[in-house]
Amino acid sequence: MIWYNGIFKIVMFLAACTIVLAALPRTSQVFYPPLPEPSDEFDCDDSALYMYRHFQQLGIESTPVIGNLDVDGEAFMESDHIWLMVKSGDNVIAYDWGEPRFDRQHYEGYPVDLDTLLYAVAEDNKAADIPVVTGH
Repeated sequence: MIWYNGIFKIVMFLAACTIVLAALPRTSQVFYPPLPEPSDEFDCDDSALYMYRHFQQLGIESTPVIGNLDVDGEAFMESDHIWLMVKSGDNVIAYDWGEPRFDRQHYEGYPVDLDTLLYAVAEDNKAADIPVVTGH
């Protein structure tokens, strides 16, 4: 009878593993939003807005943050990048290009509002419409 109990535990463990593995693709879409690759048309502000809307649809609060990942204690005007701080219970997790980040630099920077992020995306779109003039 003891061997039967052991087999039952193994079967239950395998069933639980199967259920978890079956759920992973769906949960990974929540925690790792699929983003287009970085390009001239899709940069960090587009990525931040995409993630913002993704988490907003899930009812998860997030805040855009601007900063400079190459400079410690950067001044506001040294900022050259934007990412999100996503609320997780009483904590926040930095998300950059669709992935959680845990390095110190992603937890520095300056929170901005959604309007600032939308303005940055709109300015990129306007710049794309301006023809580049080379030569005479």
